[in-house]
Amino acid sequence: MAPRLSDAALLALFAPYCGGLSREQDLQEALQVLAGRRLDGLRPVHGGRGHRFRLSWSAVHAPLEIAHCELAFPDQPDITYRFELLTHQLVDWLMDRSDSGGAGSDLPDSFWRWLLTGADPSAADA
Repeated sequence: MAPRLSDAALLALFAPYCGGLSREQDLQEALQVLAGRRLDGLRPVHGGRGHRFRLSWSAVHAPLEIAHCELAFPDQPDITYRFELLTHQLVDWLMDRSDSGGAGSDLPDSFWRWLLTGADPSAADA
């Protein structure tokens, strides 16, 4: 097992893939979430209370390492998505997550678009 990298080392490792140091605070927060290997969130739905979700992933330590992910919906246990992606893409989405009014974080539209349509994850949110 590789020794855990310091926060400064992780920041230096991921910054070139995740917007440089211009978003250092967002990157630091995303790397903390990454280390926890899970994000519990809420996807808002217009006119409804939204959908709770849990995104979890394998232990990853480098931007070009493959993250094995699982997306589950606690209120709909029959729906589970499993996928793999480069860790820096996961970190990008964690950086772009938004607050859902205290009910949990939501991932950016680019994540949901990629998940449902296979759209290029590097495309900007509309």
